[in-house]
Amino acid sequence: MNPALAGVALAVVVGAVVAGSARNARSAILGLVASLLFSPFLADPTAQSLGLAARLVGSVLAGYLLWIAARGTGVRTGGSRLGWPAEVLVAAAAAVVGYSSHGLGAPPLGPALAQAAGFALAALSMTAIANGRDIVRVGTGLMLLASGALLVRTALGGTPEPLEQVVIAGMMAALGGAVAVLAVSARAEGVEFELAPDRPSRVRRSPDAHPIDAR
Repeated sequence: MNPALAGVALAVVVGAVVAGSARNARSAILGLVASLLFSPFLADPTAQSLGLAARLVGSVLAGYLLWIAARGTGVRTGGSRLGWPAEVLVAAAAAVVGYSSHGLGAPPLGPALAQAAGFALAALSMTAIANGRDIVRVGTGLMLLASGALLVRTALGGTPEPLEQVVIAGMMAALGGAVAVLAVSARAEGVEFELAPDRPSRVRRSPDAHPIDAR
């Protein structure tokens, strides 16, 4: 096992755990950006300079747009209902499955640690996507899922070429921008990041038809 790649994989997963469990919106965004920034380095051989630069710019741009959407103090997001220890266990279990299944069915061209991290990110994204009730949390889950899928692609197909890296960077920046636009729109409506704000209970009204007096 390459110690450098192991450290990068750990940083990717730790950032994803913070992104999926933090209730402070900006803390979650910082964890997401950290995970996205380290992901391009989880390859063997390392990606070319142009591809790395594009991925880093795309990750920073996506994080910056989300950061703007979460401006202000005390802005909250859903976070994990089970807490970060449960998220760590989920990520560890998924990473073990990904690492042990590397190369099953076809000869891999990338490192097993990339597949382990990809499985961990995909597992962490499931609760955010399935149970998220606010735009930032669901958007974070979608970006983690996309990043995990890209890591699995790197593990199976090898290091992406520069043009592919540029396309990936554009996709991540566009996804982050879309989530940021929706988040800003929701805050403009006064509902913070909620997808479906709680509505007051229904008011019962009398029927329109009046009863006929018995004669």
